[in-house]
Amino acid sequence: MPKNRRKQNQLTAEPTTSTLVAEPVAVIQNNGDTLGLPLTVSPSTLDKSAVVPAHALTVRSVVESITLERAAYVLVAILALVLRLTNLDARPLTPAEAQSAAAAWSFLNGQPVGEYSSPLLVTLDWFVFFLFGAFDLTARLAPAALGTLLVFLPLLARHSLGRTGAFVAAVLIAISPTILFFGRSLSGVDLAVGGALAALLLLNEYRHTTSVRALYFAAFLGASSLTADAAAFTVLIGGSIYFIVAVLLGRRSGNEDTTTETAQAVGILSRPLVRAAILFVATYVLTATTLLLNRDGLGSAFNLLGDWTAALAGLGNFISPLNTLLVYEPVPLIFGLAALALVLSIRGESARVMSVLYLLTATTLFAFVFYTLIETAAADGVVAIALPLSILAGWFIGNLLERARDDIAASGGWSSMLAGEIPVFVMLVILAALVYLQAATFTQNTNFSPALNVLYRALGGNADETSLMVAAGTLAIIALLLFAVFIGLSVLLVGVARTTTLVAVVILIILGLGTLRATWLLNFSAQEPLRELVASNQTPEQMRDLVRDLQFMSSARQGDPHILFLAVDPALGATARWYLRDFINFAWSDQPSALDNAEAIVTTAHSPPTGDWMGQRYRVNTTWQPANLDGLALWRWVMFRDGGADFSQTATVWYPTQE
Repeated sequence: MPKNRRKQNQLTAEPTTSTLVAEPVAVIQNNGDTLGLPLTVSPSTLDKSAVVPAHALTVRSVVESITLERAAYVLVAILALVLRLTNLDARPLTPAEAQSAAAAWSFLNGQPVGEYSSPLLVTLDWFVFFLFGAFDLTARLAPAALGTLLVFLPLLARHSLGRTGAFVAAVLIAISPTILFFGRSLSGVDLAVGGALAALLLLNEYRHTTSVRALYFAAFLGASSLTADAAAFTVLIGGSIYFIVAVLLGRRSGNEDTTTETAQAVGILSRPLVRAAILFVATYVLTATTLLLNRDGLGSAFNLLGDWTAALAGLGNFISPLNTLLVYEPVPLIFGLAALALVLSIRGESARVMSVLYLLTATTLFAFVFYTLIETAAADGVVAIALPLSILAGWFIGNLLERARDDIAASGGWSSMLAGEIPVFVMLVILAALVYLQAATFTQNTNFSPALNVLYRALGGNADETSLMVAAGTLAIIALLLFAVFIGLSVLLVGVARTTTLVAVVILIILGLGTLRATWLLNFSAQEPLRELVASNQTPEQMRDLVRDLQFMSSARQGDPHILFLAVDPALGATARWYLRDFINFAWSDQPSALDNAEAIVTTAHSPPTGDWMGQRYRVNTTWQPANLDGLALWRWVMFRDGGADFSQTATVWYPTQE
């Protein structure tokens, strides 16, 4: 028991005289400061019936605890949840998703589990399937719902980011196209990156405050992330590099106070550190083995580290994720890079504030360099860059907005803004929309509107030949002229300082609109195949048609939709294993036509089996690649997601023509 508490208990237990005098503490709020003043009150004057416990939960206390900031975070969380759950099963599971879903389904039904890449996803799906059944919706439900918690991640760094910066970062995470895409998929990358980054922030909090609760949560989240996806190693290693450098620099500086404080903390918190290590191991083992029910899951968890180290074999191929960030994450990229430069130039801030910013910077740079230097087919590594970069971008944008508010308040207030920034801003947005429409018109029709087409032909010299360079030059001339007019008017109306802030805000809004457009195209487009950089391998809707046709044939011939005996080619992989899971008479065979008792054969071969058979062909897998996207074709893809090359795998279902 702590000394102060023990002393207080001894004083309470001491005998008292017949005349009792209570000395509670009167708490007075004065301009946000709490003052403790001794107050001498006779026991006879106290109304015991009016005494309310300090932590009693009442309707009034709940209402008073709801601040505008908390309500805003709740709204952002609701937005993130709606975006992640809306039409969650609109597209069939991809082969990678089907592998995890089929493994969880097989484990739930006591069948051989087979290979899978994410023990955490299998554990979550096993639990959800047990409660709600196995469908495409329930397979994606748990990671999508848990991914909503990522919007609260900036709160762990609120002390360093500021109130505005933390909230902006939460909004950026909620609407991020790539984070949302992988959150709506049966993918563990969101949970892995989010859990690993949260663990690092909590460890940094423990490093400065010795909060045991932060240490325990860090151990739990770190262990869980390592069973979700190999991207967790990228984040944790990047953060570990920062901690190692910070410790070495701290020792080199020779700060006696810091050294003494650290030594005392280690001595006092040795037991919590051991408990945190035990919690880490227990969480890792229980999650990997599905609560000790599947011992093979531990090997799958270890394989994640093998997958991460195996990626190092592609070192030196230089496939930069910059293109993906430019297409899907323009706001975090532009403002995050500005934040990185600002972090490296800041002086005079407290060590606790700077440690968070340095940690996020180190994690972002390591992830970017890592995924640039190695060659990997996995596109989900962009989340390891986008998530910490979004938090840094939120910090920079928060500072920008707070500075704009202070400038406006110091130079006329909102009335000045109504007469200055707003008219200029509206004009610039209209002009930007016109430039965008002209660009879209040219990429679709290889022609501008009649007014600009005259300038285009004059610059091109040859009216019969379409030139992308001349078109880009035409738009650049118009845009620069409009931008110059905008800058001139803004400087005349509001001055240079406020014009700089206004330009940054306008850029933020334009890029934000581009982010919303990318979010819609990537996550809610009905186009098939989905021509996106992060969605190369897909399962067409015809896979569901194949299953429905088999169910119809089984009902027609056997009176039950799932009793038809199927012979299936193993080349169809995990996708067929998942979608044909309800058929009870099932056999895998490299030569399915060799099975004499087969009532239907599902094979990748296009030639019919020996005998009288009728067949129906389906597309069961599609791979899209950004091939031949150069010049005008590239801009057409940027505008309309049109172009590239897609390759389809087909399967044929053969039915015997005679009973």
